[in-house]
Amino acid sequence: MNVIFSRRDFMSAGIAVSAAASLASVASVAVSAPGDPLGLHLPLDLPVPVDLALIDTRFPAAHTFARALEMRGVSLAPFDGDVTPVWYEQLDPVWRHAPLTVAGLTTEGALFCLEQLAWDHGMRVAYRGMHVVSPEGGTEHLLETSTHRAQYVNGRLSGPQPWPAQVADLIAGIEQPVSAFPSPVEQRSRANYRTRSRTQNDPTRLVSWLIAPKNSRL
Repeated sequence: MNVIFSRRDFMSAGIAVSAAASLASVASVAVSAPGDPLGLHLPLDLPVPVDLALIDTRFPAAHTFARALEMRGVSLAPFDGDVTPVWYEQLDPVWRHAPLTVAGLTTEGALFCLEQLAWDHGMRVAYRGMHVVSPEGGTEHLLETSTHRAQYVNGRLSGPQPWPAQVADLIAGIEQPVSAFPSPVEQRSRANYRTRSRTQNDPTRLVSWLIAPKNSRL
């Protein structure tokens, strides 16, 4: 009897195998970047709890964010505005069986959809950053996480590298995430920043985020 696999079956099986291998291994990677051609100043042996990064390819900032995570060994799931295929083909099939930790730099609309879908799989937003282009130039940033993980948003975004790369560094360094949303503001640690660099052709607002199992605790 002939068995026919659809493209969705193939991709779902592939990401499931990849996720299983990732979850079974130690979540760390030694970065080898001779000369650091992107100027990201990546540290070595950085813990990488992120299994998959969703990237909206329409925006230059997202490309910088993606390159920084890819150099850390994080798998990428690019999409062009519509996050639905990524959900059906890569996230939902895996979240039904394993707590895949996912990060991204997207629009607010994409995160809103993913946050609602993640809820049914026992996943929660553990970190969120709002990045707003200022009319006066530069970008305003509001970074939020649990009060138990204040160190991951305080004292950040001060390096010379582009802010999307610094945000990728922040997310990749979060160990044992604690759910921060939904929660009252007083239960979140918040930090505000302003960077000078302004990425052209990006919308006035982007959001960076980390979705992790809700049962991750101190």
